[in-house]
Order: sequence, then structure tokens, then C-alpha cells
Amino acid sequence: MTAAGNARRAAAGAAVSRPRMRANAGKPIKATIAGLATLTKRFANAGTAAEIGYAVLREAILSNLLTPGTRLRAVDLAKELGVSKTPVREALRKLQAEDLVVVGASNALTVKVITEKQLLEIYYTREALEGMAARLAAENAGQLDLVQLRAVLHDVETALAKSNRGDVRNYTGEFQLVIFKAAHNDFLYDLLKSLQEKIRNHRTTTMSVPGRDEEVVRFCRDVLQAIEARDPDAAERIARTNRRRTLELRLKMMRNSTAAR
Repeated sequence: MTAAGNARRAAAGAAVSRPRMRANAGKPIKATIAGLATLTKRFANAGTAAEIGYAVLREAILSNLLTPGTRLRAVDLAKELGVSKTPVREALRKLQAEDLVVVGASNALTVKVITEKQLLEIYYTREALEGMAARLAAENAGQLDLVQLRAVLHDVETALAKSNRGDVRNYTGEFQLVIFKAAHNDFLYDLLKSLQEKIRNHRTTTMSVPGRDEEVVRFCRDVLQAIEARDPDAAERIARTNRRRTLELRLKMMRNSTAAR
């Protein structure tokens, strides 16, 4: 075979050996791979290879690095994480158990895509439970809880002042977790944290809607004021209203996206 033929053959072999992990929502595959490398370094001390793989992939899903619908191939992920396929498969099984990864066509594993029916179920449940958490926080929050809420509210307001919608979204999520903690009901906290994680990796965010960031900051201020005033009725009403508004926006975004396809 000629030298040129050998070169073509080598190039073809290299192309076949490259990971075929698909990037979604316009995220370049190079960015996805770079993001996984960063997370691998971050969780390098998380434990065994399976524990590291689980921590990396879970964070990649929750942070939207691996977007809904992304196909997850153990062989490709193992190459990127620098481990064998066995711990990656173990990590994927754990993520399946958490309903973050599902089995799709041809038994392919993918990051879960939330349907409209599932979105409604999640948000109706969140509205009820978040209202309860806000009510309990107004009744049970201690001084340390209030200090933490004020501190995170400051972060939310700073992010808004800088027009950083990504930080507004992240700090608002943190603010809500502090409210859930302030309810002093561990079972309720675990339920709400799980529900929050199921939706926050959705490929769209209501923060892209003009004025939504300001609405969210007002919600944080108002619910904190109700909690500080020990007004459980107001706290529950404010929390429920915010969640209904989020659902309204998400449904509109989902339906517009479907109609545009």
C-alpha cells in the first residue's frame, strides 16, 4: 500500500476511535468534553472510580452540561473520565435509579427529557410542597436560618444588579434550598431537593423571559419578609404564586419550542 493510502487508513481509524457522544442544544462537543474534564478534576477525591464517575455525570446532568436527550455510551464516557467501562456502567445504573437517565430506543441510555405531563406533575407537586415548606419556615425558622436567607438574598440582588441571569437562577435555587432547610422537616427537604434537581437540568430556563429575573428577586424579598414576620399564610401564598408563575412560563416555552419544530 502507498504512503498516501496508509495515511488515509490511519486518519479513518482515528476518526472511528473518537468518542461519539452527542452534544445537544447547540453545545459544541468540544465544550462538553472540556466540561467533563473539569468536573473529573473537581471530583477526583470523591472515592472509588464508580463514585467519581457518578459524581461527575450527575453534576454534568444537573448543570446542563449533558442536556436532556443526550445519548450516554459507557465506552465513550469511560474514555473521557479515564476509567474502565465497569464503573461508568455502575454510575449510569445509579442515575437511572434517580430517574435522571432513562432507557430509550434500541436500549440506548439518554439523559431524561421531561414531557409536558411530567412537567405538570412535577410543578403541581412542587407548588404544594414549597408552599408547605414556606409555611413551616415562617413558623420554625431560627436566627441562623434568617441570617442565611438574608445572605443569599444579597447574592441574588447583586447578580440582578450585574444583569447576570445565570447567577440569579443559581442563587435563587440556593435561596429556596435554605427555605426548605428552615422548615426543619428533613423528609420534606429531601423531597423538594430531588424535585428541584429534576427540573433544573431542563435545557430551557425561565430566566430567558424578559423581566423574569426581576420577578424572582421580588419573590425572594417578599417570602423572606413573610418568614421574618412569622406570617405562615403569606409565606405559603407567595411561594405557591411563584411556582405557578414558573409553570406558566415553562409550559409556554415548551409549547412554543414544539410548534417551532
